[in-house]
Formats: sequence, C-alpha cells, structure tokens
Amino acid sequence: MSKSYPEDLKSYLCTRLITVPMLLLLIVLLLATWFPSMPVFSLTTIMQIWLAVILVAMFRLWDDLSDVPADRIKHPNRVLSFTTHENLFRRTCMSLGIAAFTTLLLSNPISIVGFGLLTAAFAVYYKLPWRKSWPRAGYHVLLLKYPCLIVLISMSAVVSIDEQRVILMLLTYVALCVYEVAHDPALRSDSHCRCIAAVEFIAASVLATYIAITTS
Repeated sequence: MSKSYPEDLKSYLCTRLITVPMLLLLIVLLLATWFPSMPVFSLTTIMQIWLAVILVAMFRLWDDLSDVPADRIKHPNRVLSFTTHENLFRRTCMSLGIAAFTTLLLSNPISIVGFGLLTAAFAVYYKLPWRKSWPRAGYHVLLLKYPCLIVLISMSAVVSIDEQRVILMLLTYVALCVYEVAHDPALRSDSHCRCIAAVEFIAASVLATYIAITTS
C-alpha cells in the first residue's frame, strides 16, 4: 500500500535513484565532462556535480513517470506503480527541472537554450504512440539524452565542445546502448538487439582506442 509522500519518496530514491547503476552513470557523465582534466576551480566542480545530479534525477523520474501505465502491469512493486502521490512526484520532477534551469541560467545563460530544446524533444517523445511498439528504436532514442547532458554540464562551465568531447559523447552513448541490452531481459532475448549491441560494442572499442591513442 502507498504510504505518506515522504515515505514513498524515500523508497523511490533507494530503489530507483540511489543505486549502483545510477551512481556509475553519474560518474561516467562527469568523467566524460572532465576529460582530460577536472576544472581548475573547486566551485566549478561542485556546481557541475550538482547539475549532473539534478539532471540525472529529473530524467530518471520523468522516464519512470512516463512508464507508469505499463509498469503497473509489468512492475507492480515499483513505488510509482502503487503510490497515491503521483501528482506530487510529477511536481518533484518539475522542481528538479526548475533547479536545473536556474543552475544553467546562473552559470551560462546560453545553455538554457539547449536545455529547453532537450526537454521539449522528450516531452514530445514521451507522447509518441510508437514508443513502446518499437523497443529497438525506443531505447536508442531514450539514451540520446545522456550525450546531451554531457553537453549541458560542459557548457555550464563554458567548456568548448571540441572533437575529443564529441568522440567521448559518442563513446558514452554506444556504451550505454550496449549496457541497456545487457541488463534488460526483454532486449537481451531479441536476436536483433543482440546483433546491434555487438556492433555497438565494437564501435565503443574503436572509439576508446582512438581516444587512448590521441591522448597518449
């Protein structure tokens, strides 16, 4: 049964956000942002960590909220599947978005254009009727937000998006696509998804090798 909102929020945080995969994702995004070196000023580092946290949390919660109808059937034990406080979770997601917008506005006003375009694109994506019917395309589109988050976090510190950073974004994207197939039983059981993942694994290996050679 659903409990109070603070209790449901705590359960959501423990089961969907403060987990090993999500913490590793956060580290990957920050490493891709900081490569080949971290910011000179500690305040910039703290600000980028804060921005990464709220952006990842916002999109994770938004993803889960968009999946509530399906999750009530497939994953009835998830907090959002049974909570009576869905509207409060939606407000929390909006609050995270406002916090991200404010942080970007204060750090680099130009970056809010990218944030606005990204949120608008995903607002449309979550409404598309084919999103659940074409899972092979669906997870590829869904994961596109993470290279975009690298851009936003980089822009917050006025870091240029050069060739090396673009390659890092591509590497992050294909690596996450491979991981998505590896950890999702439905995708893993699809032979086409496994073939796509194999190609993407090779692509990730090539990109990683290129980065290693060019920075050595």
